[in-house]
Amino acid sequence: MNSASTSPWKYVIMWLRLYFGAHLFFSGIRYITSGYVPPIPGVGGAYVAAATTIHLYPAVKYMEFVFGTMLLTNRFVMLALILEMPTTVTIFWLNTFVVATPRQLFSGPQELLMNGLLLLAYSGYMASVFRPTLKPMWLWDGWKGYFKNETGIEPLSQPLSSARHGKA
Repeated sequence: MNSASTSPWKYVIMWLRLYFGAHLFFSGIRYITSGYVPPIPGVGGAYVAAATTIHLYPAVKYMEFVFGTMLLTNRFVMLALILEMPTTVTIFWLNTFVVATPRQLFSGPQELLMNGLLLLAYSGYMASVFRPTLKPMWLWDGWKGYFKNETGIEPLSQPLSSARHGKA
């Protein structure tokens, strides 16, 4: 089976990442520049109004702006997708089961589908999460392994000052 980064699927994944990133970016920037809160009927509108009152809605919009930028620039994609997922699930639930108007019935499932497919496309980076047993490893030790594997260069095992002077 071909890797997702070498098969023709890479173009579908790239398009989906850019589309979802643009969606998040413009949703966030529209609020940041104008303070626009879309009119939502019924109890969903009351929820959004309450979220706006306690400053949760603005925080979500600023996060959407940041996560959209991350997806558009292809930086920290997995982090952006994981951190956006709680908002995605909330939007899906409100739009599909609470409000359920035609516009919301399109946008809620669409958002969940885009985030879910992108998480699936990048899920190989989470493989260690599904291992039944793991040994403890500090974050910085994981980064050492990452840099060694990606660049082929062994991380320094001695301080830079000793390495410069040829001391062991």
